[in-house]
Amino acid sequence: MATLKATITIVGKRPILFHRFSVDSIPLGKTEKTGVAGNDPEEWKKTVSRTKENQLYVDSTYIFGCLRDGGKHIKSGKGSIQSKVASTLNVINDIILLDRFLPAENDLTQDSEALVYLDVRPVKNPSTKGRNVRYRIAASPGWRATFQVEWENTIVSRGEMQAALVSAGAYVGLGDGRSIGFGRFIVENFDIEEAKTQETTNIKPGKKQAAQQGTLF
Repeated sequence: MATLKATITIVGKRPILFHRFSVDSIPLGKTEKTGVAGNDPEEWKKTVSRTKENQLYVDSTYIFGCLRDGGKHIKSGKGSIQSKVASTLNVINDIILLDRFLPAENDLTQDSEALVYLDVRPVKNPSTKGRNVRYRIAASPGWRATFQVEWENTIVSRGEMQAALVSAGAYVGLGDGRSIGFGRFIVENFDIEEAKTQETTNIKPGKKQAAQQGTLF
């Protein structure tokens, strides 16, 4: 059994939208309301993922889910490798940084040509069937992210994992709005380190241990 570790760099073909649901999205106490129901221009402040330095990022779970769903498009026998990818994949980074920074609020624009902008568009609420206006931070095409993953090559080969990653970029995507084509990317680098082989050593029992074992039967 050997563990493979890969360093991966992806580049966005489509904008990536940030709309992360966190514990801060539903505060324990009462807070000052902004906007109206279904139309809150301040909502992006609660749903964008950024560091203290305002660098945008996605959680490792986004990468895991993206690769897992990419495996659905890679055939294996009568099915796909999706369940195999899910069983062995480990995303090493806790967060995956993008090469984009959120500008100051006064400099934030709705111009989609900007590196980072505010995406405003109507969306359909699947529960009420009503229309809401969604305010989400977006990074324009060309965004880049690098991360590391590891997996057992006896379960998923290096070729299968790379194919799952390419399919994830082409058909799945990252972030919000994936069902309408946002977050799609291409694979710029897929560098695999030397495999770490896990070997099991058989230790022969000594005479005293063998004698003790013999009394058990």
